Amino acid sequence: MKLISGSSNLPLAQSLAKLLNIDLVKVKISKYANDEKQIEILDNVQGESVILVQSFSQPVDEYIMEFLLLTDALERMGARHINAVIPWYGYSLQDKVFKEGEPLSAKVVANLVSTSYVKRVFILDVHNTSIAGFFSIPTHHLSALDLFTKFAKNTYDLTETVVASPDFGGLKRAWQFAESLGVDWVNIDKHRDLQTGEITQMELHGDVNDKTVLVFDDVSVSGGTVVEAAEILKKSGANKVHFLVTHGLFAADAQSKLNTPMVDTIIITNSIHHPHLPDKVTVIDCAELFATALRDWM
Repeated sequence: MKLISGSSNLPLAQSLAKLLNIDLVKVKISKYANDEKQIEILDNVQGESVILVQSFSQPVDEYIMEFLLLTDALERMGARHINAVIPWYGYSLQDKVFKEGEPLSAKVVANLVSTSYVKRVFILDVHNTSIAGFFSIPTHHLSALDLFTKFAKNTYDLTETVVASPDFGGLKRAWQFAESLGVDWVNIDKHRDLQTGEITQMELHGDVNDKTVLVFDDVSVSGGTVVEAAEILKKSGANKVHFLVTHGLFAADAQSKLNTPMVDTIIITNSIHHPHLPDKVTVIDCAELFATALRDWM
């Protein structure tokens, strides 16, 4: 078995290759003058089972196209089997149709992956677990819950800790995290304008006075939810607010927003690669999650 990486997250691919003790395939990825991607796989993969690592992060459409070109190139070189590792599944937040005329974007991307030469897919903490069913090929939906549980147990005094869900959709996720830590949990009721996407109201249900609060979520996009949740928690008496988020998307000016003193620390996985992050952000390597799942197919 060999491993090949697209442009989106080479550090994670290198970590995964090291854990699996397999070679990282050399590939040249560039652009033609007309902005089209140019792919050239430089190592022999004939007859090999290949792991392809690519996060569908920004620039999302470019990285998806790069992924598809890589799968075609691998097939033409005679790769026997392609396992796709997609740590961040772009378009996963568009998993429902809210208004007439909208596409079901998460399924469109799943169809693109399923009709390429990929035989098996590994994804991590997608916003809606039903997205795994959008693929027409075997799909493994992994969870970072154990990673965050281990981190929290080694980092915080759990006798003074509660877990919070930042919205109604994350209640089950927060409950599972609280159960794994053996602590209580609270939730924040968040109302969002479906037209603009902006949060219009937040209300806390539960007691956080003099507590360390761990807010557990799957993704932080703009940083708005993080900041607003931290503000309501601190105003309600929380001593410390730490955000544990699988995917730190941090679009637009999110990183500058997160520098507010209301947020004490942020813990993310390396599902999305960032060259630079604020000092308060800690990154946990999620490569072991994928390595464990992939070992069954080596």
